[in-house]
Amino acid sequence: MTKRLYILFLILLSVCEGAFAVTLSLDSCLQLARRNNPSVRKAQLDIARAEEVKAQALTKYFPQVQATAVGFHALHPLVEVGIDDIGNAAVRDLLTTLYGNYGAGMGLDHSLSLLQYGYVAGVSAVQPVFVGGKIVAGNRLAKVGVEAAKLQAEVTTRDLLEQVEQTYWLVYGLQQKQQLIDEGLTLLNTLSYVVSAAVAAGLALPSDTMQVALRRDEVLTRQLQLQSGLSLARQALALSVGLPMQDSIVIADSLSFDPMTMPQNISNEETAITPEQQLLGLQVRAAELTRRMTLADALPQVAVGAGYGYSHLQANILKDGLNSNNKGNGTLFVTMRVPLTAWWETAHKLKEQRLAIEQAQLDADYLGAQLNLRAQQAADQLIAAQAMVLIQQNAYSHAQEAYRLTQINYEAGRATITELLRQQNAITQSHSDLTDALIAYRIALRRYSDLNK
Repeated sequence: MTKRLYILFLILLSVCEGAFAVTLSLDSCLQLARRNNPSVRKAQLDIARAEEVKAQALTKYFPQVQATAVGFHALHPLVEVGIDDIGNAAVRDLLTTLYGNYGAGMGLDHSLSLLQYGYVAGVSAVQPVFVGGKIVAGNRLAKVGVEAAKLQAEVTTRDLLEQVEQTYWLVYGLQQKQQLIDEGLTLLNTLSYVVSAAVAAGLALPSDTMQVALRRDEVLTRQLQLQSGLSLARQALALSVGLPMQDSIVIADSLSFDPMTMPQNISNEETAITPEQQLLGLQVRAAELTRRMTLADALPQVAVGAGYGYSHLQANILKDGLNSNNKGNGTLFVTMRVPLTAWWETAHKLKEQRLAIEQAQLDADYLGAQLNLRAQQAADQLIAAQAMVLIQQNAYSHAQEAYRLTQINYEAGRATITELLRQQNAITQSHSDLTDALIAYRIALRRYSDLNK
């Protein structure tokens, strides 16, 4: 009864999985990862940001135009001078006499008041002529930033796709092992009936039935462990390609290996320049440009400009009778800034940045050597993976033949149930090892291909 319930449970589970399963191929996973994975999207945003920084640097070539406007209204005039405020007594007396005779009749105020209210507006444009090469260096540095962002996006995408492929084949390998366990359980169930019949007929020992039952319990335990691992691997694959978390993914591809299709002339010599090595070169270039911009801060800076302003200011003695002064004016000007005391600080900055350039070059040389070593390791791993597949293929063929002969001998009474179960376990393990070798080969092939594009 328990056995029937267990078989019914497995049937229902397989039906449910089939109803909600998502079938994915390797190509579809890679395409989904390119489109949905946050790491790739962040790398693309980094490129867009670098492009905007480059556009900002380009604006420094053009005139800087600005407009200003100031308006005010004071409680009292900012400038107010009367006749009584004149210090020279003779002049003060003369003006008092003149104002008494003529000023009041002419409607003139007894005092001069200015700037109680008004506004000033203007616009100016300044064109840099020479700023020590800072603008040119800044634009080149921004261009380096764009190149670096693109290379980093390439590295990020490459590493992500390699990780996705590893997870994809992990799911495939676990699926294959699950299939092997299912087939093994079917075989053990059949073998259990055969052994039970043989025991009943007196052709086998009761201990044979016990051995088959113990073997089935071991396989069931492995099946539970495998289902847990497969569920986690499927969820990890779904997460990496941007799909909702689920454990019902089914792999559409299959692994095959034809020695005739193996890459020929695999080289473990130094390979072409990788994106990481190009990034290291850009790091040195960026340090050099940063030093050039620091030097520019200590050099004279020249700019030309033009401006125009218009003012409307209060004054109580103007001839227009509006108690105000309306006036516009334009100017042309040249500015020069010479940092006299900046050399002391700049000299130390330049020394510091020269050391930074040396550090960047050392990093480039050291990490470049490591990258070359990684490329050589990728070639060696591919060669080893190819050899391992061939070995495991032979081992699986031998295990199949050994199981076939043991089964014949068992049916003829020349082999024990223990030997038959041992050969069954050997063929299952051999098939699992072959699957692992094929997966390792595919991963090694991709890594080698990525480093030899």
